Amino acid sequence: MAVVRKVQSTSNIAKKGAVKKISTQSVRQPSIVSEMGDVDFGTLDATKDGQIVSYDSATNKFVLITADDLLSVSAEDNDVPDELITALEGELDLGAIQVESLDGGTF
Repeated sequence: MAVVRKVQSTSNIAKKGAVKKISTQSVRQPSIVSEMGDVDFGTLDATKDGQIVSYDSATNKFVLITADDLLSVSAEDNDVPDELITALEGELDLGAIQVESLDGGTF
């Protein structure tokens, strides 16, 4: 004859703590630079052609500047990089520059 044993269950059923509801947000990334929140390009038209993107720390935004403005700002401390001077020396032909009058100042 088979022996049947009585099994005692020791497991308890307990209610879990409150489950936090997590909300997610779907944010579309900018697909072009002008859609970013930290740019100030104004109206992009033919007048902005050839300008350079630069960061303006005063406004904390990216702005468009001309190459002349970039060179002026970089030379404000009277220390132009040697590589620029070397490149200019190679590009400029001083013999082709005509000077109509030259004032050497007074001694």
